[in-house]
Amino acid sequence: MIILKMVHLKIKSMKIAILMILVSTFLVSCQTVKDNEIYGKYSPISYHNTYDTLSINQNNTYSRKVYDKKKKLLLNYSAKFVLLNTSSIKFEDFYLNLDRDLTIFPKDIKDTDMTYTTNFDKADNEIRLCFGYHEGENCYKKVIDKN
Repeated sequence: MIILKMVHLKIKSMKIAILMILVSTFLVSCQTVKDNEIYGKYSPISYHNTYDTLSINQNNTYSRKVYDKKKKLLLNYSAKFVLLNTSSIKFEDFYLNLDRDLTIFPKDIKDTDMTYTTNFDKADNEIRLCFGYHEGENCYKKVIDKN
């Protein structure tokens, strides 16, 4: 009977230890984004067919420049955004750049009449926005200005 109680206590201790490890990992990997951190320039991660910059400004506007893979400027515009909270943003008149080859699909660049809501994510002190249909796809990271 005593051995059974000791085994039960060890199992309970292990469960608590595993739970604490999972919680601490979650807290470290999912950092919150502060209001003043969202503003700045973002650039796509691992795009091959386009180069895109997205600048989020403090006056509730954003600007975009999209280049094709031949470095030709195809889109240069500004529009408004609404900050829904510190982790969510809604872009007006948004061009959804899914890294299609714009030399083959040039009409895609004219599709800027959508509203798009996405979330800020911060991991390892890197702020990201993702725009793909699946989690982790078509992500942009904040570029650190070297001023």
